[in-house]
Amino acid sequence: MELVLYILIKYAAYTLWCYLGVAVLKPVLKNRLGRAFGYGLIRLLMGIFFGIAIFFAALMLSNATRNSILTYLVVYVPVRFIEWLIMAFIIGKGSMKPKPYLWIGGGIVISCLADIPLGILSGDGVVPVGRPFC
Repeated sequence: MELVLYILIKYAAYTLWCYLGVAVLKPVLKNRLGRAFGYGLIRLLMGIFFGIAIFFAALMLSNATRNSILTYLVVYVPVRFIEWLIMAFIIGKGSMKPKPYLWIGGGIVISCLADIPLGILSGDGVVPVGRPFC
């Protein structure tokens, strides 16, 4: 049940942030809400793909350093920058006007905040390291 709740929280957060992204990066698009649901799903699936790819790296670094916050910052934050940069290109259809870096930074923050409920529910603390989602 925790995993389902986590996925729903992530999807909701990503969809809301993508809605803002459509408004900021491609304000001429119609049906912003429908597009935001689609982009939110793309971002969720991207997070699963990248999460599985970095799963073992995060676990090894966390075990080596015994510092979950350091591991989270070193592994997850840079990957999330790449994920949100890709989303900016997808939403903006290759157009980078206006510069999306504030939106990308906000997306990283949203992604990190959406992890907090899983960390609390699983008992891992606020920073859940070593799960295959990013």
